[in-house]
Amino acid sequence: MSDELTETLQNIKTITGVENVVLIQKDGLPVASAGVWFSKDEVFAVASSTCAIFGVAKLIHGDFKYLLMESDTSKVFLASLPNDPDYFLTVTTAPRVNLAALFIEMKDSLSRLSFLLRQHVDGRLPPLRSYSLDETQKVLRGFAVAEGRGTSYGLSRSMISLDRSQALSLRALLRQVHDCIPNIGSVFLSLSGGVRVSLEGFTNDRLAAMSFALHDASERVVRTLRNSSLQTVLCETDETRHFIYAVPNGVFSLWVDKDSQKLGLMRLLLKHYIDEIRRVLAAAAAVKPAVPDDLKELLLSGGSDGGLMLTRREP
Repeated sequence: MSDELTETLQNIKTITGVENVVLIQKDGLPVASAGVWFSKDEVFAVASSTCAIFGVAKLIHGDFKYLLMESDTSKVFLASLPNDPDYFLTVTTAPRVNLAALFIEMKDSLSRLSFLLRQHVDGRLPPLRSYSLDETQKVLRGFAVAEGRGTSYGLSRSMISLDRSQALSLRALLRQVHDCIPNIGSVFLSLSGGVRVSLEGFTNDRLAAMSFALHDASERVVRTLRNSSLQTVLCETDETRHFIYAVPNGVFSLWVDKDSQKLGLMRLLLKHYIDEIRRVLAAAAAVKPAVPDDLKELLLSGGSDGGLMLTRREP
């Protein structure tokens, strides 16, 4: 089966613009790959990273067909296999690949992969590979873009504060998006610090949080693979398209009926409004979150064992 899988992945690799293809279990274990620059450790890193994105997308859209992450330097494409929820495909491409041609030419290969897995695996998943801390650090060091420099991984976000004028401007822009694109299911902004801006009196907290998480996980993968900034995430199901655009300190999220508009025209319509939303948010005040000194002292009080001290109020 291994030779047949590799041959099918090589067929996808020959599509113009495709650089790497990896077949992955839903739990993050790579099964087979074909490409131009992935080493063994890089294949593992791609599999484990995209697995997290695949999981979040499944939570939001249980039946999603594909997810596309776009940056200036590349596109990363996740495709579900037909009628096979245990595996998915990750494809990295050049930045200007013809997506319509890619989808059409990949269709038969996806069906072929699904057939081979059903015939030879029959529901039996191979065991997960475990990695020690040293092995994990070695994999991460393999992604360093400059030799001889230490790499640190951290997270820094700001909390955004909107005044009345800015909030009204954002809602007006969302209204214009809603009015110019037919059959919109939901449109909102999910901003750092828990700020949600929508046309309704309230926004579904789960969808706002999961949209933010999906974009955040996708951004980490694109930065790891190409040291580039993520611009757009597009997730498509049989019935809907979910667009996520990066905006200052948050994301713009749009659910729309798949057949309501041509994909290229919809992107063109959204470009103007996304630029205006970014302009408004760029002018908003943003502050770094801080823990009050008294709360910090309570949380970080050391006990005899050097750990955290937990406290509670007695009734």
